[in-house]
Amino acid sequence: MKAIFRKFSHILFRTRPFVNKHLKKFAKNCNNKKILELGSGKSEKGKHSYSSKKFFNLTNDFLQTDMNPDFGHKVLDATKMNYKNEFDVILCLNVLEHVYEFQKAIDNIHAALKPQGTLLFFVPGYYPLHDEPHDYWRFTEHSLKKIFQNFSNIKISHSGVRQYPFGYFIEANK
Repeated sequence: MKAIFRKFSHILFRTRPFVNKHLKKFAKNCNNKKILELGSGKSEKGKHSYSSKKFFNLTNDFLQTDMNPDFGHKVLDATKMNYKNEFDVILCLNVLEHVYEFQKAIDNIHAALKPQGTLLFFVPGYYPLHDEPHDYWRFTEHSLKKIFQNFSNIKISHSGVRQYPFGYFIEANK
């Protein structure tokens, strides 16, 4: 039942094509970068369908992580990670709504980026509850601007109508 509901949500809200469009555009010119992906997710039918690694070429050093050890990636909690100026790119897609201490995670992400490093980020807006009971937050464009105030060159795109967004994609630099 959960799988059917998830497929229906993806069809109705079209967030995955929205995110993938932004990722493909960014990844096209991304070479020889050290990339951290937070929330790489589980495999389905042998494929890492939730991971964005497939969009990046093999010149990049790509570290997949997740909180769930059963998913086969390095276990990493964004609220406790202790990287300093280490990554050129950090991907945090469909993760922050599941992090209760979201500002601590954002601060750690900022610290982990190299100077001029890039964060690619997505959160749902108007979207069904999922992965309960660990679905804590829905953000607005205005709250995201405040949350990301320590970043520069912040570009926020929304999926759906601006006043009724299905989700937000952010590209920001340290």
